[in-house]
Amino acid sequence: MNIYRRLGDQVATSEARELAEQLVAWHDAMVKHLRVLGSRQEAHCDEECPHEDAASLWAAAQKTFGSRARELLFLRTHGQPKRLTTAPQVRDRAAEMRM
Repeated sequence: MNIYRRLGDQVATSEARELAEQLVAWHDAMVKHLRVLGSRQEAHCDEECPHEDAASLWAAAQKTFGSRARELLFLRTHGQPKRLTTAPQVRDRAAEMRM
């Protein structure tokens, strides 16, 4: 069974099931998009790119599915903001206190 539909059924609300269907369609479009981009040299996203919907769908998944949303690795990968560095983020509590 599809992970999006499974989560929608587990949450068991019409909102969750509707979001699950949107996620299934987005996932299929995103996979197709990535395959096309990967097959072309110097390929770029167009205005109708599924990347554009990833962040809002990720936010909706977190709201609707709660902590279970973390299971949606593909969506999370494309929906979370990109970090500018791979270095671990360390909070400077002393600097925060000075502000």
